Amino acid sequence: MPFAKREGYLARAVRPGNFSAVTGACQMVQRDVFEQFGGYNEEFAVGFNDADFCLRAWEAGYRTIFTPYAELYHYEFTSRGREEANEEKMCRWKREQVLFMQRWPEFFLDGDPWLGPNLSFDSECFSL
Repeated sequence: MPFAKREGYLARAVRPGNFSAVTGACQMVQRDVFEQFGGYNEEFAVGFNDADFCLRAWEAGYRTIFTPYAELYHYEFTSRGREEANEEKMCRWKREQVLFMQRWPEFFLDGDPWLGPNLSFDSECFSL
């Protein structure tokens, strides 16, 4: 697909911008900042530890900035498999999801501050 057709909503995929969180697979952060927040919270064994880290850093005044100038490949389930395929993994994922929602209720009650208030929180397609 030509690059121009992969720009995403309001060309967010091709312009630097603020986000509430990004996957840990593509995070780049100074070691001292990572250690300042205690790294990833081990209560989140697999899921949500990266988003939790970004939100803790955000509370302290740091920002999560997306750059389109790096090209990364992330094969999400290659090494650990999908949660749906294993009941124990699925239980862990659900437990971590509940913990994340308890830790960051404002993002579920008030919405993501980097998402327009008129856009649907439940849609990945930026629908109204």
